Amino acid sequence: MARTLRTSRLSALGLPLLALLALPPAGCSAKSTDEPTGQAFGKIALVVRQHTTVGPDGKVTIVVASGSDQVMDYKRYVPGGRVETYDLRTKKTENLTEDFPKADVTSLDVSFDATKVVFSMRIDETDSYHLYWASLERGDDGKFELHQLTFGPYDDIHPIWVAGDRIAFVTNEGYTEMGTRADEYEHPREVTQLATISLAAGDADRKLCAQNLSHSVNLFSMADGRVGFSRWEHLEHVNDMKLFAMNPDCTQVVAVSGQHGKPANSLVQVTETSVPNVFVAVATERNKTIQSGGLVRIDARSSVDARKFDEEHAAYEVLTPNVPLENDPSPVGRYRTPHALPDGRLLVSWAGGVVNDIDVMSATPPNYGVYLYDPTTRKNQLVLDHDGSWELDAQAIVPRREPPVIDSIHRETDSTTPAVFGSIDIKNTSLYSSHGDTVSGAQFDDTPTDQALRQAKRVRIIEGFSSESAPGITQFGITMAEGAAVIGEAPVYDDGSWLAKVPAYIPMHLQPIDEFDLSIRNQTLWIQGMPGEARVCGGCHESRSAPNLSGGQQMTLAASKGAVNLDTPLDARAEYPWFGANDPNDPNQIQTLLDQKCVSCHNETTNGNGAQEFYTVTTNSAVGGATPYQIPRMDLSSRPITVSYDNQTGSYAASYVSLFYPAAVALELGVGSQVTGTVPPLWAVPSDARGSALIEKLNVTSSIDSNKTAWPLDQAFSDPGIRGAKRTMHPEDVGVTLTREERVKLIRAIDLGGQYFSRRNSDFQRYGNDPTAGH
Repeated sequence: MARTLRTSRLSALGLPLLALLALPPAGCSAKSTDEPTGQAFGKIALVVRQHTTVGPDGKVTIVVASGSDQVMDYKRYVPGGRVETYDLRTKKTENLTEDFPKADVTSLDVSFDATKVVFSMRIDETDSYHLYWASLERGDDGKFELHQLTFGPYDDIHPIWVAGDRIAFVTNEGYTEMGTRADEYEHPREVTQLATISLAAGDADRKLCAQNLSHSVNLFSMADGRVGFSRWEHLEHVNDMKLFAMNPDCTQVVAVSGQHGKPANSLVQVTETSVPNVFVAVATERNKTIQSGGLVRIDARSSVDARKFDEEHAAYEVLTPNVPLENDPSPVGRYRTPHALPDGRLLVSWAGGVVNDIDVMSATPPNYGVYLYDPTTRKNQLVLDHDGSWELDAQAIVPRREPPVIDSIHRETDSTTPAVFGSIDIKNTSLYSSHGDTVSGAQFDDTPTDQALRQAKRVRIIEGFSSESAPGITQFGITMAEGAAVIGEAPVYDDGSWLAKVPAYIPMHLQPIDEFDLSIRNQTLWIQGMPGEARVCGGCHESRSAPNLSGGQQMTLAASKGAVNLDTPLDARAEYPWFGANDPNDPNQIQTLLDQKCVSCHNETTNGNGAQEFYTVTTNSAVGGATPYQIPRMDLSSRPITVSYDNQTGSYAASYVSLFYPAAVALELGVGSQVTGTVPPLWAVPSDARGSALIEKLNVTSSIDSNKTAWPLDQAFSDPGIRGAKRTMHPEDVGVTLTREERVKLIRAIDLGGQYFSRRNSDFQRYGNDPTAGH
């Protein structure tokens, strides 16, 4: 049944709404013959979502909390959602999902020919979210044709059309030996990943993409045929959402924008404008904004070739300067789900007022309606606003150019086939020339990154895993690092090239390391490969606009020698559990080393040749009250110490707290602001052994020349807080021998992120029914 919209509150601001009826499609002109011309549209498709229910007893329940805590809202089921069309001429709405009165719908996308819509729907409280497509016009039987595409006990959301009648979407289906990845923060425990199906075959043609460590959400189609999406990048101190793109076959994932200079923590809900590689996104914080924020235009076009994008030099223009881009209460309101129109205007969802977690606490949900936003006048004009519901994801029902089909390069069906990672020349980097990045510590002193990379001898490849490894553990320690395991180290040849076979599907990041086994830099983006996929870059964050040359030769040395095989199974990957290893004889347990070589001098009562010293950190809890924690300067024993970090309290070995808490205090990551006493040097800086005072104090010799040390001997320490007149090899200077390999264990434990927990000292158990067969 068609419903009449309540009296429209059309604003006098901006251009007339009916101007929509004459908008040409993207990129067309009056003389065009290969594109639709003059295709006026008078309808939009949209999602209507509920937030309030009334029980049989008359009790009113408002459910928006899962929308407050995160930028990815997909499990907030409230019955009464629907897919609608709205006729701008007649002001009539049609319900495409009228046969499902208890449904909830998360998102939709209009097909390129504007004849159908794909969407995600949960039909009742016992169901999961699945993908459906529906016709946009009623058939001869008076019904909208509707077909379910996906099934199964998991949630499939955020579908978009891809050229060639494929559909890309987001799912929380688990398919590695760790099952569904579990997010250790306040977001839903099931981490979302990407997948594709074909329109004709649905789940029978389901392909799961390689995993990121955290959520991937908000897919959008790109003019060049690729699939764009937002990805939550949690990698140690990096904690934001950036834009990425991939081929529809899940290969060649690349960053689009957000790595450098974006105006907000997270870029989500992106739409590409009529100008390729120019986008509009919602800029916001990750949480407490109910997936809403300000609007920002992102111009990621390369200055060399506008058909390509250059994420290094993307330009950002905030289109709504009065709307905050963080989670503070907004004085005006916030935007959601923008969709670009050919004339530069945007169909948006808009809610006035506070629009953050204050709405949840006060039980007053924001009122999202559909508006037309003109970036030139910065005015909203009402299109549609039902009472008591959210109107989201509005899109014009008009044919649009279908992107070119990108032929699949991924035809490997054996999930155990490794991917290949490598670089043409690791010294090829723009980190210094474009961003001023330098390297300090050991042999480097504010050295330009391109020069420092000339000393790279190997590339350390690190697997990332989340807290699903250990039930009940939601933090890996008192650093921001996630789980880590060394897959292996690939040699860097004289021309700067390297090449390695690595496990497919899993998230990894890289560290070029020098002859001292110290990381020169820590890559802060997760990378992953499909089985059989080759991911060979130009260098180490090379220029996105300059050509990549292989040192003037036809083939790199790495290619001529062949990729080193680092396709190691899970049990063979090196982890560094700090204490309490499941196997007491674990050769990589750090506390064992400390007990054998260090505790006799550094314990609860003594520190070197003097008494142990302490400082006190007092933290304030969210519910009130202050708790003091006494921290030893250098107690390397296993006695338990309780501390607070990132608003959580836990007990760890004294050695771990002694070494890593000074860096936590320096970063002020939830440890409070009141410190009494002298904080020691930064003994262990997560992911930066080169900048860690402990490693400078111990020093390390070269893997090439045993007479060469990372820090020159008999010179003053870089931090005057490190005691000792001059550098020596410690603890050899007090009669204790520490082998080079033992030093390297400490270096690796720090460079991996300083985790206390690993899969080797927890209750990690593998999941069954693993289609990736060992990876």
